[in-house]
Amino acid sequence: MQKKNKIILTIFLAFVAIFGIIAVSVIMMNNYSSKSDGEITVAVIDEDGKTIKEKDIDFNKGDKLEKLLLDNFDNVTFDNGMIMTIETLETPSDWSYFICIYVDGLEEENKSMVGYSDIEFKDGTKIYFVFTELIY
Repeated sequence: MQKKNKIILTIFLAFVAIFGIIAVSVIMMNNYSSKSDGEITVAVIDEDGKTIKEKDIDFNKGDKLEKLLLDNFDNVTFDNGMIMTIETLETPSDWSYFICIYVDGLEEENKSMVGYSDIEFKDGTKIYFVFTELIY
């Protein structure tokens, strides 16, 4: 009888562990999606501060920034949660420049602390992709 209880406990714990792994994976993969309809403004800015492209983009509830960027800009690529290229901006292999994201302003305090997939946006949000020199 004791052997049977150990087997049942082992099976139960295995199911709990599998469920936990699945739950954590879903939470980690669940990037931000819009909670309502609206319009955002997205600008791509080169290292000299020149705007390469600026666009007002309509979005619907459930839209994700990644899809909005892919649908509205050229040469958009991502790698490990980072935007690597957009329009003519391209992160070099030596990372001497990178594409920095700002939300609702170009001041230091508006620098995004999360990657593109976790940026929360709503109607009127302004998102800037700025080609920035990496200064060590």
